[in-house]
Amino acid sequence: MTSGDRDLFLDTVDPGATEFFEAQTRMFDRATSLDMADWSYQVTGDGPGLTDAQASALPPGAAIVRVRLTYRLDGTETVTDREQYLTVVPRGGRWLVAGDTDAAESGFDTQRDLWDLGPVHAVRGDRSLVVADPRGATRAQMRRLADEADLAVRDVDEVWTEEWSRAPVIILPRDQQDMATLIGSDGKGLGQIAAVTTGSFESGLSRGDRVVINPDAWNTLGALGRQVVITHEMTHVAARSSSVQTVPIWLSEGFADYVAYRATPVPTSIVAGDIFDDVRDGDVPKQLPDDADFDAARGEVASSYEGAWLACRMIADRFGEKRLVRFYRAMSDSDGSGWPLELADELGMTQQELVRDWKAYLREKAKA
Repeated sequence: MTSGDRDLFLDTVDPGATEFFEAQTRMFDRATSLDMADWSYQVTGDGPGLTDAQASALPPGAAIVRVRLTYRLDGTETVTDREQYLTVVPRGGRWLVAGDTDAAESGFDTQRDLWDLGPVHAVRGDRSLVVADPRGATRAQMRRLADEADLAVRDVDEVWTEEWSRAPVIILPRDQQDMATLIGSDGKGLGQIAAVTTGSFESGLSRGDRVVINPDAWNTLGALGRQVVITHEMTHVAARSSSVQTVPIWLSEGFADYVAYRATPVPTSIVAGDIFDDVRDGDVPKQLPDDADFDAARGEVASSYEGAWLACRMIADRFGEKRLVRFYRAMSDSDGSGWPLELADELGMTQQELVRDWKAYLREKAKA
């Protein structure tokens, strides 16, 4: 792939699998239109067995293998891993690839990239790289997104001073359905989500983090909304790069919003309008939002984000921004006693006291 030798690449594909051969040809041409610094495959295990119908249509000995594709785009440090389930067949003393969808009947899907779905274009910012499907975005829109990502890197750097790549990759698919395919989602609730940060974990550290935009939601945002979203996601990219253990979701999402709104002039009453309405109606949350509260497939998530943001802002108001950052780092490293016991070490309070003070903070701000 990095050599750009199409014949060499296609020599590993079964020419008898006509549709797959044509799809791989298109995929190669699209992927190599970008600058690939690295591209490699590693067999990581056996895949599920072929069904009787699949096996009868293939040469004896055909099988599904589990493969890890690893690649890196030139000019970035984002090393991306994609799990694939490839059907291989014996041909002339060699093994050739004849498909990548046979495992789906057993519930194992090959992970897709933007070039699997359609054409791709790339625009480089001063810091960022935007890879987009040109059927859904113009060059001007891609350039604007790269500029917004560059600004987000600067804003995150003002708060998060740990080492991170500072050269993010942003993926802009054609539509929400393609976004769901890229992140392995069934699409439920995605209409509430303008972007996600996705990657994999290896030896406790996040790897290959990139931001995937939901164009259906993104295109409804104004300039300020887009900047908040991209800075939120860039905070995740930065924090995940040195996180060894997962922090509570209220802290992860609340801290990302803290950094994003810190750089904007949006009034608190606007940012937290949903949860303030709830509080004024007497519906004060009983606990900090958990994973279920952020599950967009289950219902509205706006008040959960707002509540998490206000929890982090309360900590910053009381202890200072540096203490909030230190708390996040302590919760995400491998030292200490973890959540919620580490609250006492870092903030001198119990979980019950934190929740009590947060609820009081919500009531106070809702009255303002």
